[in-house]
Amino acid sequence: MSTLADSLHAKDIHLRMKASVTRDGIEELLSPLRGDTRVRDWERMRSDLQEAFADDQFGASSSNVFFHHVRTESVTGLVLAAGRSDEAPSGSDPVNGEKAKLVFVVVIPSALNNEYLRVLGAISRVCRETETLDQLLNAGDPHAFLAVMEKGCRQ
Repeated sequence: MSTLADSLHAKDIHLRMKASVTRDGIEELLSPLRGDTRVRDWERMRSDLQEAFADDQFGASSSNVFFHHVRTESVTGLVLAAGRSDEAPSGSDPVNGEKAKLVFVVVIPSALNNEYLRVLGAISRVCRETETLDQLLNAGDPHAFLAVMEKGCRQ
């Protein structure tokens, strides 16, 4: 991934999520995407993500990290949002008794299937590294969070 900044904007990184459950967390992350130029149909994007979440089709979790992703024609390109909660959202499908503290939402058009897999893999690799995950959990602002993600994706 050459630069994550093309897909994950600082405005879409929420380091103080208020939501108490993952579904609400996803809603919290989606709201600021209303009006984003990459989102062709916000209501359809939201609906597609909710449907996938309800069907438990496109969620994945690992220790401290939850990914929710969907392919939909409601976007013109890759759209990412990230959130962090000091109090891990409940219902986040905890692994090894831990609840997710980072939530990533990935939305991509079906035509970009290879990019979709590449992005999910890159984010997963970044979050799998203990040191990098710690930096993400302690980033002071969205720009610092994004810098850690970009550095990790270049390695």
